[in-house]
Amino acid sequence: MSTTVRKLGAVVLGLSIVIPLVLLMFIGPASRGTPHKVPIGVAGPAAAVGQVSASLDQHQPGAFDVRGFESSDDLQDAARNREVYGGFVLGAQPQTIVATGGSPTVATMLTQIGTGLAAQSGAPAAPVVDVAPATDDDSRGAGFGSMVMPVFMAGVALGATAALVGRRRRVILWALPVGAAAVSAASIGVAMAVGVLGGGFVLQWLALAAGILAIAAPVAGLVRVVGAPGIGVAALLFMLVGMPLAGVSAPPEFLPSIWATVGQLLPLGATGTALRSAAFFDGAGSAAAFAVLTVWIVIGYLLLSVPKKTPEAASDGAADVDELREPAAV
Repeated sequence: MSTTVRKLGAVVLGLSIVIPLVLLMFIGPASRGTPHKVPIGVAGPAAAVGQVSASLDQHQPGAFDVRGFESSDDLQDAARNREVYGGFVLGAQPQTIVATGGSPTVATMLTQIGTGLAAQSGAPAAPVVDVAPATDDDSRGAGFGSMVMPVFMAGVALGATAALVGRRRRVILWALPVGAAAVSAASIGVAMAVGVLGGGFVLQWLALAAGILAIAAPVAGLVRVVGAPGIGVAALLFMLVGMPLAGVSAPPEFLPSIWATVGQLLPLGATGTALRSAAFFDGAGSAAAFAVLTVWIVIGYLLLSVPKKTPEAASDGAADVDELREPAAV
């Protein structure tokens, strides 16, 4: 058997092992996702709140984290601040509170549960109040969920290009935020034009720019430290791990708790949370996500501060010295 055949066989064998694992990483959370401690609220007497909580736990054990509220206004405020996904108002004027912008999946689930609760009591279906509706053109959130891949692609492309093309560290340092700002501005404009996003431009632009930079900076840092293989390392972490666990198409609470936490600690998950908060909740509930993105940006810039371990490292300083020595053209 020739060396070429053996190498091709090894490649095929490797792909036969790796690709199914990648496929499992992507389809597993989507096909097996079930709710785990989804925070919802119930407004009404304490006894009634306890009954609803017990009933929900009996039908779907561990699916919901039920929190009591004194009034419909309190529950609606909590939903607008992303403390809960919605819930139910009991009493003489029952309501089902949802926030479709937070999660169309959970909003549909709560609407169905509200209808079921009304049927059990023999009352008419309670009106549904949507405190944070999705856009009319993306009522199911499919368009919003598809924004994860472009964020990853933009971050990797920007970081890799800046590190491979930019000779000087200072050029890379300013090229990354400028590039992230420009790409995010164009992307938000397109997303708003097609009806996927409906919030204020500035908040959404900041969220997306921070997300792109949180990927681009570590990619550029890895490429500068270890060379082109750094792109593969970043892709492995941010795409193969971060994308399935991002909790954008379905809420993070539909993943096992440890994986949901990991996903929100990676740039794609944090970007999804920050962008959703900006688009539908006026930025409420985005502080933790922005903190995560800031940490990744800092990590990237720290990597960029590490001296290159290649002969090209000397050229950075030499190029700057040459610029200083070169007389200005008259």
